[in-house]
Amino acid sequence: MSEEYPIDEDIYVLKNDKKLGPFDVDELLDKLESEEFSYDDVCLREGAIECERIRDLLDWEPLHKNLDSDPDDLEDQLDEDTFEDEPEEKPERKLAPSSILYRGHPSILNNPIAIIAIVGGVAGGSYLYSTDHRLTLVGFLIAIAGLVRLSFLRFTNDYLITPRRIELIKGLLARSSQEVRIADIRAINVSCSGLAGIIGVGSVEFFTSGDDPEIVFQKIWKARKVKRLVRKLQDESP
Repeated sequence: MSEEYPIDEDIYVLKNDKKLGPFDVDELLDKLESEEFSYDDVCLREGAIECERIRDLLDWEPLHKNLDSDPDDLEDQLDEDTFEDEPEEKPERKLAPSSILYRGHPSILNNPIAIIAIVGGVAGGSYLYSTDHRLTLVGFLIAIAGLVRLSFLRFTNDYLITPRRIELIKGLLARSSQEVRIADIRAINVSCSGLAGIIGVGSVEFFTSGDDPEIVFQKIWKARKVKRLVRKLQDESP
């Protein structure tokens, strides 16, 4: 690391296998503010052989040495400064509106019949293999049908949460979507029942107005955690 603050130096940013730049400090700060770069991106000063994080580059301050001081006194002074200095606060990062904070699907525990069909079909087919191959084939077909059922339910329902919206996407090929702004949500109900509810599987209902929910996340894992996430986003929204 250089011993001078990079005011007049050219700085290159290494991002996505590309060398971007050169930039001066003011340009670099503008890029950070517009979220084109992040504080964790790697940069390289012109003429330097070692890379460093942008955070380290901008937060570093020059060390002013007192040439008249005794080396032992200088070492003690440095130790005191290190002990007394408070840790610097990391810059607050704002999430992009399109950032996906949660992506979920209906839990497979919501379909016990399909699970029983898969387990029973495989176990029964294997057990009957020595008796009748046709019964083995029937057992495996039942297991495949249960697997197809679970896959269809899981991959035709997507639940998304971003910093500003919640969205429900349905369908396999022709997909339709329904979304609600988080700021418009007035009530959130969580319902958990049965053995699946004991381990956190439940449905989350989002209400904007009226008695009917606008969007329902059906039988998802950690349903209460999803509710807390949405409430936190509401509290943080301006």
